[in-house]
Amino acid sequence: MGGNVADAEDAVNTTMLRALQKFSSPPGKILNERAWLSRILHNICMDIHRERQRRGEAEGRMDDMEPVEPESHEPLPDAGLLQREDAEAIRRCIQALPPNLRGPLVMRYLQDMSYADIAAQLRLTHCNVRKRIQLAYGILRATVPQALHSR
Repeated sequence: MGGNVADAEDAVNTTMLRALQKFSSPPGKILNERAWLSRILHNICMDIHRERQRRGEAEGRMDDMEPVEPESHEPLPDAGLLQREDAEAIRRCIQALPPNLRGPLVMRYLQDMSYADIAAQLRLTHCNVRKRIQLAYGILRATVPQALHSR
């Protein structure tokens, strides 16, 4: 593994997982367990080596670049404000849905009701409830990004 301890550990762990999967499947006859495990490990190492070769050119180009400092995971000072504005934009998009689509969507995703419960409460078929939620979700997918970008 070229001296990379992490890759070697990954290869051994993957080998053990594959061996466990093969060993717990319908029993086959393994005459030499050590050779069997060695062959699995060899194959995994070769897979890693081939993957590195495929990515080698891209990694070589990235090595020439200056290192980038990791991004800070601290929230921005106005992150709370942005989240509230996003939530309000999403609420407006949901409110703009036709009532026959908004009701099932709210019941499913905001009230966490099952499709069967929604169908019973609205006196609709299970398929009709699913279709209405699907339509509402499709409309939201089209309108929410626009609403978020228009702020």
